Amino acid sequence: MSAFKSVCKRELRAFFASPLAYVFIGVYLLLSGLATWNIARFFDTARVDLDPLFQFQPWFLAILAPAIGMRLWSEDLKSRSSDIYFTAPVPLIKIHLAKAVAGLTVLIAALAATLPYWIVVSYLGAPDHGLIALNYLHLILISALFLIISMTFSAVTRQQVVALVLGVTVNLILLVAGLNIVTDIAGNLPARLLTGWLDSFGLFSLLTNAQRGVLRLSDPLIYLSLMALFCIAGVTLLDARRRPGHPVWRSWTGATLAILFLGFPAMRATLDLTIGQVRIDVTGYQLNTLSPGARALAASVEEPIDLTLFYSEDIGAEYPNIRAHADRVEALLNAFAVASNGNIRTQTINPAPFSSGEDLAITQGISAVPTEGIDPLYFGLSGRNLVDDLKAIPFLAPEQDHRLEFEVARMISQLDSVTRSRLGILSDIPALDGAITGNQRSAIQRAIEDQYQVSWLTGDMYSLPDGLEAIIIAQPEHLSTYTLYLLDQYLLSGGNLIVLADPEPVMHQTRQVAEPLRNWMTGWGLTLTSDIVADESLGLPVTVQSASGNRTVSQPIFPAPGPSLFDREDFLTANLRQPINFGAAGYLVFNDNDAVSLSPLVSTSETPALISADARRNVSLTPTTARNVMQPHEGAITLAARLSGSFPSFFTAAPQPDLPDDPVLARLAASELNSNTGFISQGQQANILFIPDTDILFDAFYINPQDGTTIADNRAFLMTAIDQFAGNPELARLRARPPAIRPMTRVTELRNEAETLYLAEQTAIEDRLFELEAEIETTSQTDNVRLQTEYLEAREALRDLQRQFRQRIDGLEAWLRWWTIWFPALLAFLLSATIRLWVRRFAR
Repeated sequence: MSAFKSVCKRELRAFFASPLAYVFIGVYLLLSGLATWNIARFFDTARVDLDPLFQFQPWFLAILAPAIGMRLWSEDLKSRSSDIYFTAPVPLIKIHLAKAVAGLTVLIAALAATLPYWIVVSYLGAPDHGLIALNYLHLILISALFLIISMTFSAVTRQQVVALVLGVTVNLILLVAGLNIVTDIAGNLPARLLTGWLDSFGLFSLLTNAQRGVLRLSDPLIYLSLMALFCIAGVTLLDARRRPGHPVWRSWTGATLAILFLGFPAMRATLDLTIGQVRIDVTGYQLNTLSPGARALAASVEEPIDLTLFYSEDIGAEYPNIRAHADRVEALLNAFAVASNGNIRTQTINPAPFSSGEDLAITQGISAVPTEGIDPLYFGLSGRNLVDDLKAIPFLAPEQDHRLEFEVARMISQLDSVTRSRLGILSDIPALDGAITGNQRSAIQRAIEDQYQVSWLTGDMYSLPDGLEAIIIAQPEHLSTYTLYLLDQYLLSGGNLIVLADPEPVMHQTRQVAEPLRNWMTGWGLTLTSDIVADESLGLPVTVQSASGNRTVSQPIFPAPGPSLFDREDFLTANLRQPINFGAAGYLVFNDNDAVSLSPLVSTSETPALISADARRNVSLTPTTARNVMQPHEGAITLAARLSGSFPSFFTAAPQPDLPDDPVLARLAASELNSNTGFISQGQQANILFIPDTDILFDAFYINPQDGTTIADNRAFLMTAIDQFAGNPELARLRARPPAIRPMTRVTELRNEAETLYLAEQTAIEDRLFELEAEIETTSQTDNVRLQTEYLEAREALRDLQRQFRQRIDGLEAWLRWWTIWFPALLAFLLSATIRLWVRRFAR
């Protein structure tokens, strides 16, 4: 057997044939579990990622790895068994590495004992397995590094405690090197040089890459280089013990070691500048990689654009979500800069209180967000081009992570383009209203006006504005014959339309679809009936009042079809990742038309229903009444469609317009008429996006009013269509990047199962409560006592039902705690006790 195997087996026997390794693993699991569940509150994050576990591991390992490494040489030195190694004809490096492998085996066993967390998040949802695997790789590498560092000090002293303290100190220095708290302390030049040298040994940037899900080829090499450096140091010190007459500092080995330590910053910089540029994005959604559309947009930038990230790093460090999102923003900006071939320049400014950076942030439109402390948090992005145009994202909310790439790309597109595309809007609904300004506008209207020049059209027009790239028609109340003619001619000239018509609007009072618009649609082969669509399997949850208070039930007339019901081949819906929420959408009938083709973009499930106008007349469509009047429909129903082809003219000749009676207005109208082109009878290829619903435009249908987050892709759907029809098609491909936040879908399923399981029983109890309330008011006092008792019993039964649901969620959390903390830890302690008893019995 080789010396390497013999030494390694000896050390492994010392660890695992005694309680030492098992106690170590048990303590490690308890610390990790308590930090993950109690401090980071893993279950309360409602996300299936292991960041609550990984964020503490480097700090635990910085302390616990030396607890393993401290004895590997100090114990031998104290017992003088090290003389066997010093006198043996075996290279010390082989013995040193054998001991390191044995110690690393214990650390890997401890890390492997945390794998139940990986199983737990896989049970709770769909975690990012690539990101988790990368973090485990970094933990193994950092464990090996911390172990070798502690072994270096173990080779210096016979006292294990001294080796432990020195090892922990150096490990913590490597972790904090590069943090602002260290660099800020360095006030004078010598101190700054020292901290700059220490930064090159720092592990913070490597761990940040792991948290982002970026594997740089230089990162493993930096770990291995540091291991080699400290391994050489340890072997050099051991060689000095083997040869007492040759002190380290007098030998060429010592000089070489000093040169290696001093020259390590240059070597690391070389690695970063060469193979460090090769990066692999291991995240499932490729969150750190620019999408093809973003790369194309960045490469097309013609003149320099300066992007400035304002981030209060010291304050943001206190908020894990902000800190992680800031890392992602910086990585994304660097990716844009690289893809632009130098035309996009980035910088980061820390706007400290009462500094010029804070003044600059305020003047460039960055929001000062209040925090729990005295100073506000700045976390926004501004951009400026050569002609001094300024754009800003006041606050980069982590909740809007899935829109980050698009928002940055849109800013770049606006700064790179001198003029914006022009869009026409003909609308009589509040969600698209030119008379509404400022924050009173809907989110969709703000997005449109931020990106496009908008011409607001009316139902009585004599000409269309020049240069319209697309027109949105949203439930116009009135449409004159000549205006319809202008729109028809625009369509035939190759113009693109987005048409929204709603037979049963929920959010506004424009109840009727203009008759000319209905007639025009028939020429496309499209009929919008008066029926509305319902789908019980897709209904949005709504709150209704009941005897026990408010409760949540699904509303079938508010279907929310998800990506599985989208056309994944059409670029208008291919990139959408969240549902689209509709409100009482109309029922479309398409009649065969040789010139026009219809492609369903969004559909219901295979089991929808229809509610006729007669059935809903004088009826408030609550979830219960809607279910009572629904008529089943066979097959899926189209909720949004693309019409494409060469559209025929709705007119045989240009109609005569009705001129105003006022002579001045009549002359103005006549001058407008003169600007119109000749009659077009057969059109060019054009596209129409038709949506039989207008409620999808309103914020209430897709924006969470509490935090402003988008819960559906309504806005992304419409803006993608506008980008494709009127704007930058590259932007359309970025509208709906998958969110980085992965929810605990298992908990959501539990809630849905509980709602289904308890809904019938809860409804029966509540109906009985209503009956008892009515009887109590009409019965005698004697009967009241009995009825009140029954009433209280019914309310108690209802509370028990609600408690059962909460107990299921609490039970799930307790069960997960048991399998991730207590079971592995108790197993380790049990093995420790068993081995201890076995050793005692064997000794007797």
